Amino acid sequence: MATAIPANVARARLGTLLRQAAQKRARFLITKSGKPTAVLLSISDFDDMLEELDPEFRHTLRLAAREYRSGKVVNLRESVRRGFSSRRTG
Repeated sequence: MATAIPANVARARLGTLLRQAAQKRARFLITKSGKPTAVLLSISDFDDMLEELDPEFRHTLRLAAREYRSGKVVNLRESVRRGFSSRRTG
């Protein structure tokens, strides 16, 4: 959930807000005259949002989910075990 903060306060505390966004993944809804105007969030949250909006990425997620449901996937532990087994026998 984003914390609403007036633009004049955001301007005065920008360094602190940036630190909170980067380190704690805090989100801020910047208001002007009481109306939502902008959002301040971490770059990782922003990247996540862009990925979710990307049609190619969404297609890849759907494909991965389908493969998972059909049993065509191997978890990391199994993958590592298989990798070490093939090294011992190969």
